[in-house]
Amino acid sequence: MTTIDEYVAGFAEEPGYLDHAAFGPVQTAVLEEQRVLGHIQEHMRFGAMETLDEQDARVRAVAARLVRRREDQVVSQTATTPGLLHTAFGLTGGVLVAADEYPSLPLALASAASATGGRVQPVVIESGAGWLTPDLIRERLSDDVTAVALSLVDWRTGYLADLAAIRDVIGDRLLIVDAIQGFGIVDAPYEVADVVATGGQKWLHAGWGTGFTAFSDRALERVKPALSGPHGTTGWPIDVPSVRPAAAAFAMSRVDPVSQARLAVSLERLTAVGVAAVQERIADRVDRIIDIADEFGLPVESSRDPPRACRDRRPPTRRRTAHGAHRGDAQPRRHRDRSSRRGAGVCVRVHHGRDAGHVPRRVHLVRHDGLTPALRARRCSASCGAERS
Repeated sequence: MTTIDEYVAGFAEEPGYLDHAAFGPVQTAVLEEQRVLGHIQEHMRFGAMETLDEQDARVRAVAARLVRRREDQVVSQTATTPGLLHTAFGLTGGVLVAADEYPSLPLALASAASATGGRVQPVVIESGAGWLTPDLIRERLSDDVTAVALSLVDWRTGYLADLAAIRDVIGDRLLIVDAIQGFGIVDAPYEVADVVATGGQKWLHAGWGTGFTAFSDRALERVKPALSGPHGTTGWPIDVPSVRPAAAAFAMSRVDPVSQARLAVSLERLTAVGVAAVQERIADRVDRIIDIADEFGLPVESSRDPPRACRDRRPPTRRRTAHGAHRGDAQPRRHRDRSSRRGAGVCVRVHHGRDAGHVPRRVHLVRHDGLTPALRARRCSASCGAERS
């Protein structure tokens, strides 16, 4: 068992980096694994191919433990989006999805609807309807809806979906979850979802080109493989290719074994420390950064009070977000102009202000220990002075 401090010691990013929800700096152990596998690929000594081939089963085994599925229910992917595309193209009927979702889900479903002649029918919750609470989903369900697709964590506000309550609401309809904004930092009941797709470049700190998709048995029965490539089929070149059984059918070409090894190391380290320990550390950091945001007059969009947030369906506004904070809406308790003060301290970047003309501001703070377990309590150097104010 690894302690949270031992886990934190495996990161080396610059102090003040807070944009883990866009890209998590790669763990030291992940980079070392990449170096070792790269050395194997460079020399290709006897047995090297077997080592490379083993990485697929390795990453699926540890991923299956984290989502509480069998290994044959997990397939390696290069990112979240390919898994969502495989799923979307294999669906039939109406799929409830919010227009305010990160584009991966709506685009996958729109593409599937166009390509299948209407076999897949997105049922879109209009923009501005609010967070996908169980009550909102219940209101929008109809007999034509066979699946509900949503994000575990809202990409703009950090709102955490209540998967267990949503499962109770939707019955035996498929529940499809884009988990990347929370996977690795949220100890969610993934077993109630039928499809869980995630990548490793954010909170898993495994770098780009990593990911997996997990399917329930119900999903494997109802979602038909439509985009299977050579690696998702069997029988060739002797016989006419047929799709492989279980989740393996939802594969196109082979995933880079070095990428699989990077993700495997990340997931193994996460398993050793426990997601709950990581979530607890982040919750502490989030409390601190919200206090700092209040002190310096930065509006916090994320929910401070989860029970209240689950009842509040007001449309999100374009305000700065402390990602993952899901701690409630609030007006700043301090004067806004305090954010322009310069101190001798830390640069905090409040992220996800990425639309045109909405540039994230940086404020100089006297105290700061970081937002994630990967961000150790260190001070900003003098280089984050006036040019980052």
